[in-house]
Amino acid sequence: MVQALQYGVWLDQTVDHRPAGGGPLPAGLSTERLPKTGDGNPLLGLVAPQGFLVFDAKLPLLKLMLDYWRRVTALSCGRCTPCRAGTLEVLDALETLREGGAVDWAALEATLEDMSRTSLCGIGIASPEPLLAALRRFRSDLLPYSDDAPGVLFADATAPCIEACPAHVNIPRYIDGVRDGRADISEAVLLDHYPLVASCGRVCVRPCESACVRGRVDRAIAIRDLKRAAAAAAPGAGPEYFACAKKAPRGADGRARVAVVGAGPAGLNCAYHLLRRGVSVDVFEMEAAAGGMARYGIPAYRLPNAILEKEASTVETLGGRFLFGRRLGRDFTTSSLLAQGYEAVFLGIGCGIGKPMGVAGEEKAVSGVLKGLDFLLPLARRQEAGEAEPLEGDTVVVGCGNVAMDCCRSARRLSSPEAKVTVVYRRTRASAPADPEEIDAALEERVGFEFLTNPVEILTEAGRVVGVKVVRMAEGAPDTSGRRSVKPVAGSEFVIPCSRVIGAIGQAVDPTSIAGEEALKMTRWGTIETNAAMATSIDRVFAGGDAAAGPATLILAMAEGERAAQSIAARLEGLRPVESPREALSNWILGEGLLGHCVPPRPTPEAPRSKAPHLAPDVRARSWDEAEGTLSKSAAEREASRCLRCYRVFALETLAPVGAREKI
Repeated sequence: MVQALQYGVWLDQTVDHRPAGGGPLPAGLSTERLPKTGDGNPLLGLVAPQGFLVFDAKLPLLKLMLDYWRRVTALSCGRCTPCRAGTLEVLDALETLREGGAVDWAALEATLEDMSRTSLCGIGIASPEPLLAALRRFRSDLLPYSDDAPGVLFADATAPCIEACPAHVNIPRYIDGVRDGRADISEAVLLDHYPLVASCGRVCVRPCESACVRGRVDRAIAIRDLKRAAAAAAPGAGPEYFACAKKAPRGADGRARVAVVGAGPAGLNCAYHLLRRGVSVDVFEMEAAAGGMARYGIPAYRLPNAILEKEASTVETLGGRFLFGRRLGRDFTTSSLLAQGYEAVFLGIGCGIGKPMGVAGEEKAVSGVLKGLDFLLPLARRQEAGEAEPLEGDTVVVGCGNVAMDCCRSARRLSSPEAKVTVVYRRTRASAPADPEEIDAALEERVGFEFLTNPVEILTEAGRVVGVKVVRMAEGAPDTSGRRSVKPVAGSEFVIPCSRVIGAIGQAVDPTSIAGEEALKMTRWGTIETNAAMATSIDRVFAGGDAAAGPATLILAMAEGERAAQSIAARLEGLRPVESPREALSNWILGEGLLGHCVPPRPTPEAPRSKAPHLAPDVRARSWDEAEGTLSKSAAEREASRCLRCYRVFALETLAPVGAREKI
């Protein structure tokens, strides 16, 4: 709920609509993208590194600044004198004004300017700006106010890496822990969001690193490698870590019970957060072990099962129960679970089937044509049973996403040294959705790549694949999304001889798992339709991860599991699930590009990025042992010291707490 703007300063634009009773936002800001604070809970004011805006004339400017500065002071780490001493001096001055006393305005400005100029992290560098704007443009409005003045502040410190992370993990904080030799602190920061710390430290696709400001100096911080290093050095999340969690023994009278369907990353994290809230949880899983696609879709050379198993067992440590060999659509439905007394159901069933390539000749092949998951999932099960068999002949993998990389690198390990493994992709390497480091690793392992090449026909003899006819592609003009189109080059067809073709072009929800769920609305992409609170079209049924978002990433699946747990917990309390305050703030920050101004704070000397050890390419191409190692303690500490701590503090002042939920 947004009121008309009264006055403020934004990016050096001074706006004062008070004579007219309110007016438009400064240029460059959109009313539609302002944070959603809930019906009946108007946005009274906001503060950001870009300035401040007051939407309600009853909100005292001094209250807005004092509330903000109290939060800034609490967030200051105290490592550098300008911020440690400066925040306290500024807070003391604002408290003096609040009590009707006099302050030295020139001294206050000087303190703020010194903080901005000499602090060592973004909190001290950027937080003075809105108060400086108020001092210089609206000093006469910094007046004492009564105790009944309206306004409740919600504020948080964020950074480009944090906003790029779907789980909004406080990345600079856990990097601080590594730098200071306090892996236990790093682990605690991560465990606040998910239990799969070491697993994520191996296979996360690192959206945070793409946003890292350090990349404008030399290279981005090795954030994923530091997470893995922290997990390796930390003592681990034993029962004592969760002593503060409300244990929820099964069968206890009055305990809410929730069914989680699917023990993949989304389901595990949903169960984890519900258990920490004291909810009793049963996890239904169709396989014989927990992990979902993280276990069966990611090869062992990237993520060993023992690591995933240990972290998944946290659900049992917290009092949850796994029910293996139980499949949605075969053994139960959402309605049967609700009828059994579960008060809510979470669907984390993933996207368990591959999509066909739609290439001529595909349907004629009796053997030799596989979808990516049809190759990876049986391989994982055979390896667990010690029955993996070598591949005969050459292999072509179609597609260049992360599943395609898992397919081609696995095929390389199963094939003889003289056999060829080739990836065919219709676009350029720069357009490939796979992690660039995965493509590098595949090239080092002698996987061939044919970029700007597209399959047009699967060639067979007596029902067996003997090759794939492909055509060269040429790039055209960018489409509406900015991605360049591609089209076939006439007369450029050629044949790649092979014994098998693996199509890794996407996955979908298995329709047999939702066959009995007629009331469950699906999107046009074949995923489960959910709202911002992860609720589905069926009352008390929630969904998340690949089943809702489409084939994505482990970190996104875990983030949606956590978000669903928050919504389920609210629903169990009889409250209407709504978007969380943190998500409302994040959507505004990202929608307006408010972190785009983050730059290295001052001339920063280049420092080489630490590189994790790897098995030699010729060794790992023949081995299922883990291909990548962990940074040493000294290398991890050096790498952590490269972090620029690009924090920025954003705050909303509202009539009632943001995210306050209505009774259903």
